[in-house]
Amino acid sequence: MKSESSSIVPSESRSDDESVTAVEFLENQLKLEKEAREALPYEPDTCTYPQALRQLVSACLTCRLANDDANIGVCYSCLIQCHSTHELVELFSKRNFVCDCGTSKMKEGKACAIRTRQLQVKEEPPSQIPRMRSGSFSAAPSSGSISFSSKELPLASDIESLGNNYNQNFAGHFCSCSVLYNPVLETQTMHQCYLGDVCGEDWFHQECILGYKPGAFVKSLFEGSGENKLDDLPPPGVDAASETVAKIAQTGFENDPEEPVPHFPSLDSFGEFICWKCVSKHNEAFDELSRHKDIVVCQKPHFTDVTSADEWADREAELETEQLAKRQKTESNSKFSRAPCSLFLKEKFHVRLALLKDQLPESSSLCKLLRNFEFLTVEDPIYQPEEEDVVSTQASEGSLYDMGSTALLALPLPQALEGLEAYDVMKEKLRGFFKEFVDQKKVVTEDEVRDFFGKMKKE
Repeated sequence: MKSESSSIVPSESRSDDESVTAVEFLENQLKLEKEAREALPYEPDTCTYPQALRQLVSACLTCRLANDDANIGVCYSCLIQCHSTHELVELFSKRNFVCDCGTSKMKEGKACAIRTRQLQVKEEPPSQIPRMRSGSFSAAPSSGSISFSSKELPLASDIESLGNNYNQNFAGHFCSCSVLYNPVLETQTMHQCYLGDVCGEDWFHQECILGYKPGAFVKSLFEGSGENKLDDLPPPGVDAASETVAKIAQTGFENDPEEPVPHFPSLDSFGEFICWKCVSKHNEAFDELSRHKDIVVCQKPHFTDVTSADEWADREAELETEQLAKRQKTESNSKFSRAPCSLFLKEKFHVRLALLKDQLPESSSLCKLLRNFEFLTVEDPIYQPEEEDVVSTQASEGSLYDMGSTALLALPLPQALEGLEAYDVMKEKLRGFFKEFVDQKKVVTEDEVRDFFGKMKKE
């Protein structure tokens, strides 16, 4: 192996299109590990069940399909430890949500691996396990990263929460247009409704918030004309990303996420938005709130099938004229019907609403709204698990080997020995795999490395 290139054969015999050097392979591996740590920075060792929290939730479509289309959402830790091989949709935050992993909602599934392992740790005496480098023995750690024994998990049986609020997001659909969300192909900026009383904290396209016809300004890279294109969409991942890049290169089109659609407020002018569906349910309260310009940035009416910015402006002007006439004919401004509209709130609106609530009479519709939804006056932070302990896990700077070593230390003695034996077998097979290429002076390609590990996995 040449030290200057770290390749298995001399550089003149390499095919740059098909080969990968050892350095390139390791650099790519380290890059992937770094990206994974940035995307998943927290310790995945504690399931939040049975706490009802405002937390990061992912919908498991695999478990949904296996359980008669039941809506199933899992917490951050279960996403990684129990559902990592499933088809998942990231929903971001949901309020007062209890993790569904291992509950009776998953009657065709297994118990939560994290909670099951924690019960095992409580019931089993400490095991003596070998240290990786010294060969000495120590008691299994009682905390830190959760690893799992080879025992078969029992069936899911924990009591499900009756307080969870589910919407179309748990089936992978978002917005009033009910788009099937694909993070790679989605070209538009979406905003989450802060109240969520009606919509379930859904996410909406800017076009749909204002009532433009879908595609009026922001075109989809994979749109069809009256066709069902779902079967043509690549799944999220490398292939989908490659296809998206190819489409952009071919069409020269790419949406600017920082540029809102016409008549939508600038993105740095507001903190949160409340959708027209939730506003309509509490019309009188939000009409009262809209008069407080120190809290509300603006109201934006929601129309249907608007095709241009000019048409939207014309319809807004007509609406204002119509509502002004209705106010003049109505003794009470709160009695006439209003067009649906969305509300955009300023940053730090919680403090101002808290002060306002104390000044409002008990009969005020806004006062009742603020008392019913306390998170409008007191900011409710999103629950986050503890960040990975750099010292104990070396996850921030360590490699997969380091993390594997840490996980091995947490196993009971029989499983730890099995892991060490499996490692020795893999090391010998890997040595034989590379020796064949060295003897024949062949270049190791990335596909051949992947095939090798694929065959080992099947064995």
